Amino acid sequence: MPEPEAEFLRNLGAKERKLRRLACDDAIAALRERPELRDPLHRVLANGTPEARFSAVWILFRSGNSSLRLLPALLDSLELPDGDLRWSAVHMLATLGRIHPEVLHLLLHEAREARQPTRRRMSLFALRELAPEQDATHAVLLSALDDSDSAVQRAALSCFAKLCETPRTTADRILQILESHPDPRMSRIAAAVTPEVVAAHPELLEDARRLLGALRASSDPALARAARAALPRLPEHPGSAS
Repeated sequence: MPEPEAEFLRNLGAKERKLRRLACDDAIAALRERPELRDPLHRVLANGTPEARFSAVWILFRSGNSSLRLLPALLDSLELPDGDLRWSAVHMLATLGRIHPEVLHLLLHEAREARQPTRRRMSLFALRELAPEQDATHAVLLSALDDSDSAVQRAALSCFAKLCETPRTTADRILQILESHPDPRMSRIAAAVTPEVVAAHPELLEDARRLLGALRASSDPALARAARAALPRLPEHPGSAS
């Protein structure tokens, strides 16, 4: 392989983000003229470092490849230490899942069973983007509220704001978290999602308004701010919360 091509392949896994990005841009440009360069990219996809595998996925994805061959590296990318790369992987997984239904089932499995908490957490975000209307997404989010990792619990709670509709029993659970939870971070997230969660349950509006109103005076400044921000987003009258 000519040296310039070898150079950009080496830099796909560079520690410096700028070098990785330049290598990715060079590879995308080269692929327009030389489609056969997909072969060495697929080898990186299979055998490269975690960062290089992500770069290979990004290049192939941006070049119009929506194959399920990208899926193992994408799922592994949910564990990368760079948060921006993890979020890029989430969005690519959601896009891939709209083309291949198998992705949804794999994400549901990862959200429940992945050994690494970061992988479970990012799988929840991918499910939120891919299938907010699915009962299976609601079920896995509800289960994740009891995950052994507190960051996974917080991620699950935050995702309820994006669901198409939250069942009444789950809305009750979130109001309970808002009212009393040992982790103040969970209470803050519950305050933030409460307006969306109770929108389909106008009978809960007054309870939500009472709880948020009381929390405006919380000794936790962040919780007090979250409550104050949420209150104006509640419907004015129960009949309009639909």
